[in-house]
Amino acid sequence: MDVVYTLAAAVGCTALLVQIALQLLGMGGDDVHLDADVEVHEGEGNFFFGVLSFKSLSAFIAFFGLTGLAVRALGVQSAPLKLVLAGLAGTAAAAVVVVLMRGLARLQSSGNVDLDKVVGRTARVYLRVPASNGGAGKITVEVDGRELELSATTPGAEIPTGAAVEVVRRVEGETFEIIKA
Repeated sequence: MDVVYTLAAAVGCTALLVQIALQLLGMGGDDVHLDADVEVHEGEGNFFFGVLSFKSLSAFIAFFGLTGLAVRALGVQSAPLKLVLAGLAGTAAAAVVVVLMRGLARLQSSGNVDLDKVVGRTARVYLRVPASNGGAGKITVEVDGRELELSATTPGAEIPTGAAVEVVRRVEGETFEIIKA
């Protein structure tokens, strides 16, 4: 059984080191796609496919092997006990990888802001807005925790820099119609 632990440790650790090296070179990630005709219905198999990745599998194999070797070095003679301890350590390592990868995935952001959320908000005039839709000024408005600088027009009188305004509607693109608040 020691050969199995040694082989598992060697294969798992090598796979983890290769993954780290590839990531440092900008070629890493779990972008390995396998072509398979698998039909998964909603609610079926999502957990399994959500936790199975090359990283988590590599971590399981590496820690299964390393723990098996470490337990043997500590003098444990019972083969079933070594197998259970190695399996638990491998499972724990894979679980940690899954939790960390999910945490990293949540940190990703597209950086896009839904500009339709601007309508109805209060904003500040950054550059004066000419009267009677005679040109565009600039406003600053906070949306989703981000401060945006957008173009603005007004059908009424000129609105000076620093004035509080209400965004009435989206004219086009990043240009909005405003009125004095």
